[in-house]
Amino acid sequence: MPISSSFVRFTLIFGCLLLVQCGVQVQPKFTVDLEPFYGTYKGNTLDVIKGEMSQRELGVTIKPWEKKGFTIEWTTVIHLPDGERRVVAPSINFYRSPRPGIFASSMTTNSFGNTVPYDPLKENADPYVWAGLEKNTLTVSALYILEHGGYELHVYSRTLKNNGLELEFERINNGEKMTEILAKLERVES
Repeated sequence: MPISSSFVRFTLIFGCLLLVQCGVQVQPKFTVDLEPFYGTYKGNTLDVIKGEMSQRELGVTIKPWEKKGFTIEWTTVIHLPDGERRVVAPSINFYRSPRPGIFASSMTTNSFGNTVPYDPLKENADPYVWAGLEKNTLTVSALYILEHGGYELHVYSRTLKNNGLELEFERINNGEKMTEILAKLERVES
């Protein structure tokens, strides 16, 4: 009995959807040059345009990740007005998405053993994180879905400048810009 062309099409479409659902990481045929960003940078906030007035010490390391993509590790030490210090130090791996210049975060493992971004709809409210590269700016965005359906977006735009990075951080809550901070980070090691 011959196999119909509609059965073959159905099988191909079903197979592709299964691969997408399983979180298979597609390696596209393009290359994006992240090497100029690789290194360690340190600095302080230059200007708080809007929002919190706390002084911040900043550090970031951008490096290759096991031939899969790249890793960004950053540390923010926030000096609060009451003399307390708060330290935030995430480390996130990113791999290429099928779209040029867009990278998916690799923050957890799904039931098939593939690394995938966090699910922002889960009860623990982890953010959905991705990165984008346009010219000399590498941007990492983190989307938090808040109670009652609202959202908060944290955007870290790091632009290569001379021997360092210029950082612009924005915190947007339900469309309103709550915080905007500028900083200059100098390269301390390559």
